[in-house]
Amino acid sequence: MFKGINRRDFFKVAAVSGATAAVASCGTDPVEELVPMLVPPSDYVPGVSIHFATTCQECSSNCGMVVRTREGRAIKVEGNPNHPLSEGRLCAVGQSTLQGLYSPSRVTGPKTIENGSQTAISWEKGKNILAEKLVAAQEKGSRILYIGTPKTGVLNQLQQDWLEAMGGGTAIGFDTAPTNSIRKANDLTFGKAEIPHYAIENADYLLNFGADFLESWLYSLKLTRGYTKMHAFKHGQKGKFVHVSPHMSLTGSNADEWVSCSNGAEGEIALAVANTLLAGSTLPKAEKDQLESYLSGYSVSAVANRTGVPAAKIKELAKEFGTKGKSLALAGGNSTASQDGTKLQIAVNVLNYIGGNIGKTVLFGADYQDGANSIAEMEAAIKGMQKGQYDVVIIENVNPAYALPKDSKFTEALQKVPFVVSFSTEADETSALAKLHLPISHYLESWGDSRPRTGIYSLQQPTMATVPGYDTVELGDLFIQLAEAADNDTFEDYDNFQALLKESWEDVQSEVENSQAFVDFWKKALQKGGHFSDFTTEDVAFDTAALSHKPGKAATGLTLIAANSSLHSAGGKNGNRTWMLEIPHPITQIVWDSWVEINPDTAIKLGIRHGDLVEVSSPYGKVEVAAWLYYGIAENTVAMPAGLGRVVPMANYKTSHGQSAWIPVIETAEESRQTIHNVVGVNVMELLPFQQDGLSGDLNFASTQVTVKPTGRKAYLVTPDGQYRDDIEALQADAKAGMGDRSQKGRGFVQTASMGAMLGLKEDGKSGGHQLRHRVYTTDLEDNTSFYETREKDIEDAALMAGKTNVKYYDTYKWGMTIDLDRCTGCSACMVACYAENNLPVVGKDRMGVGREMSWLRVERYFDKNKETGKVETYFTPEMCGQCENAGCEPVCPVYATYHTPDGINAMVYNRCVGTRYCANNCVYKQRRFNWRDYEFPSPLHLQLNPGATVREKGVMEKCNFCYTRIREIKDIAKDEGREVYDGELQTACQQTCGADAITFGNVKDSKSEVSQIKKSTKRGYIQLEELAFLPAITYLKKVKHNNHKA
Repeated sequence: MFKGINRRDFFKVAAVSGATAAVASCGTDPVEELVPMLVPPSDYVPGVSIHFATTCQECSSNCGMVVRTREGRAIKVEGNPNHPLSEGRLCAVGQSTLQGLYSPSRVTGPKTIENGSQTAISWEKGKNILAEKLVAAQEKGSRILYIGTPKTGVLNQLQQDWLEAMGGGTAIGFDTAPTNSIRKANDLTFGKAEIPHYAIENADYLLNFGADFLESWLYSLKLTRGYTKMHAFKHGQKGKFVHVSPHMSLTGSNADEWVSCSNGAEGEIALAVANTLLAGSTLPKAEKDQLESYLSGYSVSAVANRTGVPAAKIKELAKEFGTKGKSLALAGGNSTASQDGTKLQIAVNVLNYIGGNIGKTVLFGADYQDGANSIAEMEAAIKGMQKGQYDVVIIENVNPAYALPKDSKFTEALQKVPFVVSFSTEADETSALAKLHLPISHYLESWGDSRPRTGIYSLQQPTMATVPGYDTVELGDLFIQLAEAADNDTFEDYDNFQALLKESWEDVQSEVENSQAFVDFWKKALQKGGHFSDFTTEDVAFDTAALSHKPGKAATGLTLIAANSSLHSAGGKNGNRTWMLEIPHPITQIVWDSWVEINPDTAIKLGIRHGDLVEVSSPYGKVEVAAWLYYGIAENTVAMPAGLGRVVPMANYKTSHGQSAWIPVIETAEESRQTIHNVVGVNVMELLPFQQDGLSGDLNFASTQVTVKPTGRKAYLVTPDGQYRDDIEALQADAKAGMGDRSQKGRGFVQTASMGAMLGLKEDGKSGGHQLRHRVYTTDLEDNTSFYETREKDIEDAALMAGKTNVKYYDTYKWGMTIDLDRCTGCSACMVACYAENNLPVVGKDRMGVGREMSWLRVERYFDKNKETGKVETYFTPEMCGQCENAGCEPVCPVYATYHTPDGINAMVYNRCVGTRYCANNCVYKQRRFNWRDYEFPSPLHLQLNPGATVREKGVMEKCNFCYTRIREIKDIAKDEGREVYDGELQTACQQTCGADAITFGNVKDSKSEVSQIKKSTKRGYIQLEELAFLPAITYLKKVKHNNHKA
């Protein structure tokens, strides 16, 4: 009988094995020498971050950005606190920029393409090939077409000068965003063809006609900050926001009220409100008479009959707009971008003028610039290609082959051009049509500047050298080098673009009347990220000639809206950024897919159930997509997200077993750069016509007639909030019960309070949301009424019993957080920041479908029915580990891998964890994530990993730790300087990026800290599931609702 090995024999074998290993390690393998940095830069300290101020180029807002680098590589981006547009914050798309910098689909270097075969070439050869083609085109005169990113700074001037030096040509700043209608309407109405500053922060009442200003419309981050100042409850004040649109969207879901209307009816409703207000206005009689004539066809009753919006509701909107204090009306975005988009803008201008808002909440003089040409100008260029007017077409970091409707025939036209060259950084659908690739550097590797608004001069500087393995050239340098290769001496005075940029900023210094020595001015601009000043508001006069343009009538039949979101936009730029695909859509919570939003009542008529695979067709194309039933879309309207359906090289996230995390593995010679052409979702642009607004040339996103029919198959939709019932009986029941399992089920994760309750007034109705009968325990109360003692008291009592005095469990710091649900907009920027900061892996659609997502922070979305109004309301709440004081996860771990630190963090020792997952089972907040695989980040995405955060391995549990790497870094700095951490000096990644300032973090042991003051002083504070007495360190502040109340 085998008795096994005894202890003595085990140590004998271990000793022999150890000696053998030691001898083997003394072999004479070749020695690889390390070459030290003999003379390091004076400011270089290994392991210490260096920050660079630059300008975000992800969209035309050009917000200020600060890039954190370690050992010469960018690892995190944040907003620039000096910049007027970002004020230290950054949106979700801006946070994702590192996935563009380190994208595996970046073009590695110059190459020629012939018959689908790519051949790598040198830069010298590539420039000579293009220079030869440019010279030949120059001899024929102005036969060059340049389609590139919109620009507003010195690089834009260089581009124009370069085209002129090459014999002239046409330049198109390509962007499908429908903003030209605003400029055109303001030109017709006020004689100023500009985008003004919409000062939401100055308003008390906001009436919005479809503009997605919390997502992607105009300078959305700046507007978000203004909206928060206006709408978030503070000192007993809270503005009101009403959203009028056939599609609720993320912006509309944050409104106090959503008024559903027919597609295209917004203009008539705006004029009905204006008509009601006109009688009480103090405008000059001549103007008033002309406006009365213009508005005569827009009586409340007539508009109510045409739009389906009750007359009483229109009157209520007019009353509130005229009596709630300073008001503001907005319109725009994809949901209003039709052939009458400019006419809608004129109608809103009329409403703002009658309401007295010009110069108060609509401020001219800001003159926001995006550098984009209209789609009508793009159409003219396409016709030129079709007619053979261009010999050379240059494509620079834009993707019209994807972003334009197929009806535009752009691809067919481009294929008729003799020579197409791509300057694009990444491979995409348009660059695939080129014959020569000359890839330019990413903007984080390049010099540049932007002038997004009057008074803002934003500098862009390289934050790191070119990513290893990629041979690229800055765009400005490429212009200069191409001129030299073509024997053109226009730019011979400049060695590179940096020299030209620096010289041009001498003119900037003159413009801003700065008297410093230029070297000091330049240095300060680099440190701050530019030079910033406010703009001067300009007076404008109303031009009654604009009254000749009246908005069209509401659309009939079933119409489609191609909607942008906070994660994706119509240009599809983020279509291969896996963070943006893994993070749930704020409203639908869908990941890794497209969908069509349908009103449940419309779906029942069409025989469609939730999750059905349906065919959406128009006269221009058809797609198959999943049906997502939702009461936030009007009947006879459907909506689909833009920005998906890209056919691009996708990074292959492998696991330790050689399996792909979310797509099939393809064996290639370069295993570290395995890629596959993979399509995520469908491209909604395939359904749209190539039609423009007749006045502004903006693209029509919102009024295409479509048919939707079931295919008889089910779609595979993955949503972290669970699957929704799909039978017709359930749908009918949900029309009464309030969206079924999408509600909170009375658990009170999101709690609300009415304005009347906050002001101590007698209410007409009760506050909505789930409320606890009494408070069991809250960390903002001085006395603890819980049955359970706190960890702090237990430890200190035990020390006293042992005869030890002055023992404090939390000596100097105890970290805590507050989350203001009245500020959170659900934009998900915090989730992207968390992915970037904490090295979170991407697991893909299938693994998310079985509940194996890895995000440490999630933004939960609930649809609850308001018992007073009968309407379904949307609530958002960021959820992360609360660092519970009586944590349920800690006592069940058999190896003490999870423990409580002396500064209040529920920490993990990853090397101890054996993966029992007992902690996850015992966490009522469901905040723990388990690594089912060893995830490998495909090259060069691994260069983005934060060296301060451990990359976890298979079998290890992980979760939020309040960005403990930041805590340790700041505490060490404070210790070295002989002081305590300043209040506000330490910010978590989610807090730092939040444009709405919904998150406050700090030391709750410091009674003067902001987080302590909020916890102690607010009437809105509550603890989620506080009756369970886990004592989390996060206090949530109730969302405040505009209920009627009596004095």
